[in-house]
Amino acid sequence: MSDIEDDGTYIGRGFSITHQKVIIDVDFMNRKLRGCTEMTIVPTDPLLRKIRINSYNCDIISIYINEIEASFEYLFSKNELKLYKSSSVHQHHLLRKKFEAFHATFEYGNLSINIPKSVKIESQEPKKNNETCIQTEEKDPNNSNDQISTKDNIFSLFLPIVVKINYLVKNPSTGLNFVGCDIDDNKYPHVFTTHVPISAATSNWLPCIEGIWDRCTWDFEITVPKTLRDMWILSNSSTSLIGNHLYYNNDAMDNGNLLNEPNDHLEFKVICIGDQLDEFTSPENNHKKTVCFSLGSLVSSQFVSFAVGPFDEINLTNFCNTDKDDTMGCSSVEVLGYCLPGRVIELRNSCMFIYKAIDFFVREYGSYPYNVFKLCFVDDHPTSAVPCASMVIANNNLLFPPDIVDPIYSTTRILTFTLANQWIGVNIVPKHWNDIWLTIGLAYYITDLFLCKLMGNNDYRFRLKKVMCEEDIGRPALTDPKLLPPIDPFSIEFISLKAPVVLYILEKRLTKSGPSWGLSRIIPKLFLQAMGGNLINNTLSTSHFLKVSEKVSRISLDVFAQQWIHGQGYPRLRIIQRFNRKKMLIEVGIRQVQDVETPPKPLTVTGFFDDAKYYVDNLSNPSPLPVFMGTMTIRIHEADGTPYDHVVEIKEAFTKLDIQYNIKNKKLRKNQSRKQKKDIMDIDGLGDIDNDNDFGVQYFGNILQSEQEMKDWKLEEWPKEDEEKMSDEAFEWIRFDADFEWICLMWVNQPDYMYLSQLRQDRDVIAQYEAVQYFSNSKANSAYSTILLRTLMDSRYYYGIRCEAALALVKCATEELNWIGWFHLFKAFQTNYCFPNSSISKSNNFSNLSEYYIQCVIPVAMSKIRDKNGNSLIQVKRFLADLLRYNDNSTNKFSDSYYICTLINSLASTLITESRESFDFNINLNNSENKSIIETVLSEIERLQKIDQLLPSYQNIISITSLKIKYNLSKAGIIFLDFQEVLRYTRLANYSLVRLTAFDILLKLGGLRQGPFTRYVFSTIFNDKSPIIRRYLSFSVSEALALMALSDQQEQAPITTEQMIIEDDNDKAIEQKKKILVRANISGAITALRQEIMEEEILKEELWACVNSDKLDYVTRNNFLNIISLLFDPKDSRVITLKIPNSKPRLTAQIIGEGKLIIRKEATEKELNRNKKLPKIKIKISNIK
Repeated sequence: MSDIEDDGTYIGRGFSITHQKVIIDVDFMNRKLRGCTEMTIVPTDPLLRKIRINSYNCDIISIYINEIEASFEYLFSKNELKLYKSSSVHQHHLLRKKFEAFHATFEYGNLSINIPKSVKIESQEPKKNNETCIQTEEKDPNNSNDQISTKDNIFSLFLPIVVKINYLVKNPSTGLNFVGCDIDDNKYPHVFTTHVPISAATSNWLPCIEGIWDRCTWDFEITVPKTLRDMWILSNSSTSLIGNHLYYNNDAMDNGNLLNEPNDHLEFKVICIGDQLDEFTSPENNHKKTVCFSLGSLVSSQFVSFAVGPFDEINLTNFCNTDKDDTMGCSSVEVLGYCLPGRVIELRNSCMFIYKAIDFFVREYGSYPYNVFKLCFVDDHPTSAVPCASMVIANNNLLFPPDIVDPIYSTTRILTFTLANQWIGVNIVPKHWNDIWLTIGLAYYITDLFLCKLMGNNDYRFRLKKVMCEEDIGRPALTDPKLLPPIDPFSIEFISLKAPVVLYILEKRLTKSGPSWGLSRIIPKLFLQAMGGNLINNTLSTSHFLKVSEKVSRISLDVFAQQWIHGQGYPRLRIIQRFNRKKMLIEVGIRQVQDVETPPKPLTVTGFFDDAKYYVDNLSNPSPLPVFMGTMTIRIHEADGTPYDHVVEIKEAFTKLDIQYNIKNKKLRKNQSRKQKKDIMDIDGLGDIDNDNDFGVQYFGNILQSEQEMKDWKLEEWPKEDEEKMSDEAFEWIRFDADFEWICLMWVNQPDYMYLSQLRQDRDVIAQYEAVQYFSNSKANSAYSTILLRTLMDSRYYYGIRCEAALALVKCATEELNWIGWFHLFKAFQTNYCFPNSSISKSNNFSNLSEYYIQCVIPVAMSKIRDKNGNSLIQVKRFLADLLRYNDNSTNKFSDSYYICTLINSLASTLITESRESFDFNINLNNSENKSIIETVLSEIERLQKIDQLLPSYQNIISITSLKIKYNLSKAGIIFLDFQEVLRYTRLANYSLVRLTAFDILLKLGGLRQGPFTRYVFSTIFNDKSPIIRRYLSFSVSEALALMALSDQQEQAPITTEQMIIEDDNDKAIEQKKKILVRANISGAITALRQEIMEEEILKEELWACVNSDKLDYVTRNNFLNIISLLFDPKDSRVITLKIPNSKPRLTAQIIGEGKLIIRKEATEKELNRNKKLPKIKIKISNIK
């Protein structure tokens, strides 16, 4: 039966799946999986004679339908996804057609099963109204209606049939990862599913209906070895039972620690979706055991998962203290954590918050969809974490010990997001692929609300503000119709960034527009609809979400959806304001300039090939809308300190507003005098809390105000002229979009002293951030440096604001200001973290996280200070060198690995000269001071690298940072980086992240121009044991090619004064500028890259081998094919190889007896056929356009 009519109309599969049972036997040493699956399907078409399912990497042994053997055929298999051996990169268009045909099978299935003639589609009595029936929905890409059709319900009229498939999986490249299964591997053997790419992974190890809309219940029976010893026995290996597997810890424990006793007794555990029902010894082999699981909830194959390994189990529910915590969720949901041996402490430390997250979600959004929540941490997972039904499989890199503090936020957010996916993302799925923004956005939105509760509102709002407009230039809309499976997780990173922000501003507008609870009421309503069966097939569309939101809030969201969901870009607002004393009005003008001032999308290494594809396909990057409409809150802090909110409507490109002023002039003067009196009391130390309350204002930054402090810290107050202006102003300050309802950039012509008032008096962290950004972007002066210093030193500010103030002080470190910004940074660090009147730092104490982050950011800020020639100050270099040299962590209970990396990174960056328009040629690169600093940096790097080899830091972060520093210094021409030195870090024995860093550096150094190294890189992509190495190394190759396109890579050597020759050659300078300008646009960059690799034959061969290899996953092959299609012209040609007779003469020997033989030269075929007429060779060529 055809799934597509002649006119292209999709009519469905003709059946629905209701249940699938999976029986698998895992063979670790041979990397095999023997399986049998039984699919219970219910026909929806009485004429159904063919069943199409997905099966891409499974060797089908036999298929039975209702216990009758059935024939089958592959409509397309992975073995067909290649061209003939004599093909080359110029035949990429022919391979593209195969990829397109393969891609088309994802939705409809590539395995066609013929229903035997003896199997009839039989009808049954319709179900009664009081009987329950599983709701399914036929996928209809053209149907935007959320109501299920009558046609989709008729499956209850036919009896179900059972399809039984016996199959075998060998060495899977996608969907299933075997880790530590080689004799020489030092990792614990384990296997797990990956779900990468999205909607095209499960069918690589299980025949199923791939996708997210075909949902059913599941049963699993998984047979595995009982222990590690049993695994070796079953492998029939002559290798000793006590090998590397049994002594060494996993990859994350590559610190040289050996276990005290053999691990052959370690028991294999099976983690799978659903509830564990039984565990018993296999009746076929007493060295094996079978574990049974069942999931009664409807789940698609995309979210089916399992993991097997010698895991340690921890019941994370035990962290829930019902006596102290007012909990609901943690007492009703069992939370289990699994990790490889030796990681239990890290698992406890990294996941102790999970019970609080479950309790928060249960309280706010309803009951947990499943009975248990499992967290399983494995080695070499290609992504950070993958949410599945009732469980999560995550990378071991997320775990961190109690003495590490830096990954706290990132790990917490990732794991909380996977938990939120259990409600929205797994239990509820997008109705169409362009609705995926909604499930991702809602999951991140409720994740961030939990983090807001856990870490505070300031942290939540500050992080939200910083990511608002970072990436949204030239990006498609959230509902991008071109987003189709298979989907790589990296392609939806921008959706993960923008979608929760859009939902945040939607929440603000809903609560502002009327008596509504906003999303806090809408989200539980959607979850309740899913649990009650009112959300058809548990699919959520953008249109349904907007309908529910409009119904709850009673406002129209058409304009909002058109701008922020279906539209691109964000507004850029230029705002002017002035006070009209005659009319007692504040006149405001708001102009939207995004259509003329939005900069072009910059060419980046990571996004180069996406931009190039847009260019080649004649597609323009999306432009922002010329006008954004909506309400905006303008908050005016008038002279008495009282804020007055004015909600205005923005409808046009230029909006003119007249805002009424509230306070009369007499009252104004009175309040001003009282306020000035209070300021004097504060300076003299006479103010108290009661006075603050009387005036309704709490001042931040009112420190370092005594005469002695002003002198010691070189502080400078406002000029008298500005003070007079301040006293004449009608209001303290004015804020636009005070309630954070817009994703936008704003420029307001507010005077600097108003920003000072905003910084000191406004409690909103966003207001403080905007004020700091103003002082950072304005022309620096000593008064600004004083303001920023007081912000940095005042611990009442949120630490993020203090960090921003430290970075802003860099702008005040100029020669014109006598380097006052540097002095203030130095004085701040010296006062807080050094011995009195010394540059020697005290012993580290990271118990206060806020102070730790300040201690890290000040050296970073110092390293950014430059003179007019782009050189760092010598006193900065000395100070940072002393910090690194005398760093003492002996009494600190926390690791200083990240802090050391910050110091050495900062010190190294001071050696690099930033480009400046004016260049002073009076430079002595080899003066003794500079030589000493360079030697100090290099010696410290070498010392730290040696220590990191003996006593590894967390994830070898010091070795990784040292390699990156050496690369940056070599790129700047300061040192020569030995290729062989970096190459040794790519060996198998090193930690995976160290290897990836080394590969990345060598590729950036132009490694693809070196034939042997190119062979080595692609050999690693093909054959490396680690899937994470294979996957990320392919991305590094892509980025290296992009770097070749965007920069003229030339081998750089250290610069010395003996080598420095200054030439006055305008022609060379002009030529160099031309090369830079050519690569500045996408067309020139593509042309430059094509010229670069024109003669790189080895690179061409390896790229072509990648796209034709079934060892690599589909996403990697498709990415390389996109690169090849961009760089090489298609050619309709084929090399035909014909066998010809051997033309070389042959010698024959004949024995004639008595120890004698005769050697003759035989005539060649060429000589024999010289006088014969050669036969004609006929070649038939077809399909030539």
